[in-house]
Amino acid sequence: MRKQVIKALQILDDLLSKGSLDPSDKKALLQVKRILIDLQDSMVAAKSRVRDIAYTMSELARLLGLEVKIGSPRFMLANDDILKMISSSMMADLEVEGEQTIVKKLVAHA
Repeated sequence: MRKQVIKALQILDDLLSKGSLDPSDKKALLQVKRILIDLQDSMVAAKSRVRDIAYTMSELARLLGLEVKIGSPRFMLANDDILKMISSSMMADLEVEGEQTIVKKLVAHA
């Protein structure tokens, strides 16, 4: 999307550089350019916020003993440790699907 915004800004600059534009058309194109620049700034800010959130989530997962890879989170703890956490949890919300058990919520006490 960023490339499309940059391309649109280049097209607008080309149009604005022509001296044959009506003043009202030029004003409208300048407004469109301002909107695209604001959109570009918002995209950069959103990307930065997403990067910060991803870092925070990665650190939280690491502290919880999870190794998170996009699309396939998995525990770094041994199976016995996971079973102990689940069995000692005062609150564990499990969902059984066929042969798999999905942990929906787990509160582990140290």
